[in-house]
Amino acid sequence: MLEAARLGRSRERRGSGRTILEGPVLVGEAVSAGHRLERVFALTGDRAAREAARMAGCPLHPVGPEVLARLSTTDHPQSPVAVLVVPPPSGRTGVRALVAWGLGDPGNCGTLIRTAAAFGYDYIAGPESAETWSPKVLRAATGGHFHTGIGLVDGIDRLREGRTLVATVPRGGGLPGPLPPNAAILIGSEPHGLPDEVVAACDLAVTVPMAGAIESLNAAVAGAIVAFIGASGPRANLATP
Repeated sequence: MLEAARLGRSRERRGSGRTILEGPVLVGEAVSAGHRLERVFALTGDRAAREAARMAGCPLHPVGPEVLARLSTTDHPQSPVAVLVVPPPSGRTGVRALVAWGLGDPGNCGTLIRTAAAFGYDYIAGPESAETWSPKVLRAATGGHFHTGIGLVDGIDRLREGRTLVATVPRGGGLPGPLPPNAAILIGSEPHGLPDEVVAACDLAVTVPMAGAIESLNAAVAGAIVAFIGASGPRANLATP
């Protein structure tokens, strides 16, 4: 139990290759998708958790509310809490992708993962983006991790391999339009956007038009708009950066 409780810390997750899933939705999604759970902790009498552990072929540990609270990373823990073996990166070329680049907010990254799963994209975590399998990102994605490819890149050259790179910029880009099937849409942080050198390295640039005095959209919202329109056809109508 102590080892599971330590998975609330990033260092422990990275070192062990494990993370925790909290609540019936995430645990159920992981089990349905065939991901590997090592153990499940649940309040006594949680029948759904017992069934999830049976389907996953892992031990079930009945616990009380105080122990569940120690395992959880939220103020209002839900039963069950499970230990998940983090799968290896599975991003694919030839599939449209949403790429978080320097996007450190877990809520935005989780929402992009959920968006990727909804529109048939992969999700790729670029440099200085939020830890993909952290509990906060997992909660924000509400199961999206288990319905899309999850990739990881450490630089623009690795990302470019077999892909058309599309920079999202607050101004100066073309209108959102259909994207080629190998497009990778890069979304930067809300305060700073994408670095100039990253925009310059991309093949295309796109700007979501806005009315009024709003300077920019939430990063995940902008990514969702471009992704939805991008999936509507095989060709792009965008500006080069």
